[in-house]
Amino acid sequence: MSPSGSRDAITPQRVAQVLWRRKLVCSVVAAIVFAVGAGLLLNRPKVYQSTSSVALLPVSTNAAVLPNYPNLIASLIPTYVQLVSSPLLLNRVAATLPFPTSGTQLAGDVHAESLSNAAIINIVAESGNAIRAQQIASRTTAAFLSALQGNGVVIPRIYGQPTVPHRPTAPKTSLVLGVVLALAVLLGLGAGLVWDRLFPRVDRSGEPAGTTYSEVLGVIPHLGEEPDVATILASRDTKVPHDTWRSLRTNLMYTVADHHAHSVTVTSLRSGEGKTTVAVNLAAAVTELGLEVVLVDAAVRHPTLHEVFGLDNARGLTSAMVLGADPASLLRPVPGIAGLQVLTAGPPLPAPRDESRLYLKELPKFTSLADLVIVDSPPLRGDADAALVASATDGVVLVVGSGANGPKQASAALRVLKRHHAPVRVLGTVLAWASRTVNRDEPDEDSGNEPTSEAAGPAARA
Repeated sequence: MSPSGSRDAITPQRVAQVLWRRKLVCSVVAAIVFAVGAGLLLNRPKVYQSTSSVALLPVSTNAAVLPNYPNLIASLIPTYVQLVSSPLLLNRVAATLPFPTSGTQLAGDVHAESLSNAAIINIVAESGNAIRAQQIASRTTAAFLSALQGNGVVIPRIYGQPTVPHRPTAPKTSLVLGVVLALAVLLGLGAGLVWDRLFPRVDRSGEPAGTTYSEVLGVIPHLGEEPDVATILASRDTKVPHDTWRSLRTNLMYTVADHHAHSVTVTSLRSGEGKTTVAVNLAAAVTELGLEVVLVDAAVRHPTLHEVFGLDNARGLTSAMVLGADPASLLRPVPGIAGLQVLTAGPPLPAPRDESRLYLKELPKFTSLADLVIVDSPPLRGDADAALVASATDGVVLVVGSGANGPKQASAALRVLKRHHAPVRVLGTVLAWASRTVNRDEPDEDSGNEPTSEAAGPAARA
C-alpha cells in the first residue's frame, strides 16, 4: 500500500490507461491535424530557387593583403552577406528587373549564404516563377559584383552562374507528410490527456471512474469481531494484529503529510461497518509516534466513545456550544495510552438544527489542541448532518466493506458527500473485512434504511 499522495502521480502506466480510455479523442484530433497539414502541404504555392556562387579572391597587387588574407576575409564575409540583402543594393536590383517589383518585396526573396572555411558567397533568389527566380539571382549577382569593384582588398569572380530551376525547391512530399503525421500523433495524444483532465470519465454511479475506492490505506480483516481497543491496550496480536494497525497508521501519516491535514474524519456509508473501531485503534497507533492525538465523538445523536473508554458523557463536544466551555477543558486523557485524549459527544443538543453550527464552528476549535484530530463521524446514510462533520475537517477516511458490494458502497458514500455539497477531500479508504456477510440485507443505495448487524460491537456500531 502506498500513501495517497501517489494517487496523483504521473506514471507511464497511468498515462497509457488514460490514452487508451481516450483513444477516440486522440484518433479524431490526430486525423483532423493530419488532414489539415496534408491539405496545406499539397496546396502550398510552388517556390523556385536560383543560386549563383561568387568567389572572393585577394588583390594580388596589394602586398599588405596577401599575408593577412585569411583574417581579412573572415571579418569581411559577414559584411558582404549583409550587403546582398541591404535595401540600397536591392533597390538597384529592382530597377533593373524586367518586371515590376521593389527592394522591399525583394528583401523576402533574396539572401546570401557563406561557405565555411572558404571565401565563397552563394546568392540565393526565390520566386513563384522559375524564370523570375533566375533573373533576380542574376541581377543581384551583377549588383553585388559592381558594389565590390575597386575595393582594393578582394576581387569577386563568378564561378557558378544562376540557372532557371526545373522543379520547385521544397522538401520531399513523403518527408513532409511523415513530419505532419508525427505532429498529428503528438497533438492527438496531448488532446486525449487534456480531455481526460477537463472531462473525467463518469461511471454509471455518477462518480468519476477510479474514485470508488480512492487510495486504499489498509485492509482490516475480522473487523466486526475486534473487541474495541484490546489490540492497542494489551499490545498483543489478536484477530487484528498490531502490525495491521501500524501499517494503516503509516499510510495515513504519509497521506496527512502530503495534504497538510491536521484533522481527519473517519466515516462509513452505514452503521456497523467498523468505523469507530478504525478511529479508536488508529488514534492509539498514531500516539506511538510520540504525537498528541484528540479523538472526537461527533455522533451526538448516537454517541459511542464514552462507552468504549468507560467515561461519562456529561460534558463533551456539545458543551462547547451549549455552555461555551473552553475546548481544552473538555478533553479526557486515556489511561494507558500516552498522548491520546478523548472528546466525548456530550449531552444532546436542545435543537437538531444546532448541529450545523456545532460541526462547522465548534469542531475546528479542537484542531489546535493536538498534532492530529481524528473525528469519529456519524454514518453518512441515516444522518443528515454527517457530511457537515466531514467538511469541518481537512480530509475523510472512508471505511467500506471489502466484499463484492464494497465498490458500490464507496461510490454511494462519495455521492452522499457530493449531494450535500460538502467541500471534502477523500484521503483514502479502509477495507473492512467484517465477520458479518456484507451483501446480506443490503437496502437500495438511495434508501434511507439502515442495515442491522448483530456481530458489530460498540466500537463497530456507530
